[in-house]
Amino acid sequence: MTGFGNYEWRTYTAPFWKGDRVLGESAFVSEDFGGTIRPIRLAYPIRTILGVQSADLQIRYEEGRDYRVNGYGELEILRSGNIPYLPWKEYRFPVYDAGREDQMASADGLGAYRIGDLFSGQEGMRAWRLCVSYTHEESGYYDIAADKSGRFPRLLRLLKERRTVRVVSYGDSITYGWAASGMQDIRKLPYCKPYAEMIVDALCGLFSVPVEHVNRSVSGKCTDWAEQEENLAQIVSDAPDLVLLAFGMNDGGVFRPEQFGERISNIIRRLRIACPQTEFLLVSPILPNPLVGFSSGSSVLRYHREYPRVLAQIERDTEGVACADVTAVHLRLLERKSLQDTLSNNINHPDDFMHRVYAQVALRTMLGARAQG
Repeated sequence: MTGFGNYEWRTYTAPFWKGDRVLGESAFVSEDFGGTIRPIRLAYPIRTILGVQSADLQIRYEEGRDYRVNGYGELEILRSGNIPYLPWKEYRFPVYDAGREDQMASADGLGAYRIGDLFSGQEGMRAWRLCVSYTHEESGYYDIAADKSGRFPRLLRLLKERRTVRVVSYGDSITYGWAASGMQDIRKLPYCKPYAEMIVDALCGLFSVPVEHVNRSVSGKCTDWAEQEENLAQIVSDAPDLVLLAFGMNDGGVFRPEQFGERISNIIRRLRIACPQTEFLLVSPILPNPLVGFSSGSSVLRYHREYPRVLAQIERDTEGVACADVTAVHLRLLERKSLQDTLSNNINHPDDFMHRVYAQVALRTMLGARAQG
């Protein structure tokens, strides 16, 4: 194998924590303050490189010319090679210019950081991202997503009986699909689907059943919007068997955990009045970049780390509900990886690799070992 390919559900949803290889892990290449490109640590120390590609998979880089693997299993970028990197002076700005779309105010009130999401007409931060496939020593360190399939008896029965299943996604911009390369508003190589669509593809493929998917997610929204009657009425009209309830990224900068939990519980309770058999997967968010703020001097990161605890309590108190703790897996990845490796825009949106992690954690939570085919 020399690399990684365009979207195919089985490969993209295979848990990265299983086996001795990772395919298509993302890595961001940039200078630090001193002008050095530090060695890149991936989820595991590299044993053997299978392929290093551009994020769109169109360029393959060569070991020894563009990069090398050091004695610690880290990826070293060679300046004499062809791998693009972001200079520090183009990443950290001494003065925040609110008129520039590629800047966001610094949380410390001192200047700004480079930002930029993937759109159909621009690469954003993806311009300096790599897609790395490699072998490593097997480890269960990231294998922490719990099997909660017992909390989805109706869903599993429908899948086993090969009956049509209706899934409704209800969340913010992440669940809408930003910034997976294959989402409807982007459609760029390698066409990685948003995590909710990957979940649907996996259910269809694993069980050979028709799965209908309705995405009611809206970018920028929080749970105060989600619990409004007119918005809940749309979910009720969809008559879902499963709801992927995935707020928290935007809430986390505003609402205390207790407020967030009350609203999530209220959404479930009110939907179940009309749809008593509906089961719910609560999806906790990845962490945003604490160094940036929507206004100078304030971080977008606030309550996010506490939300999984609240969702776990709702799970304990409510039948047919389980929490997919994506936050916990992201925290473990951040012990080795930089935050910029995982964020498409350097703020709060997951890149292709993290959309895959969302799907992998969700499928493991709902299906247990069945998720691996």
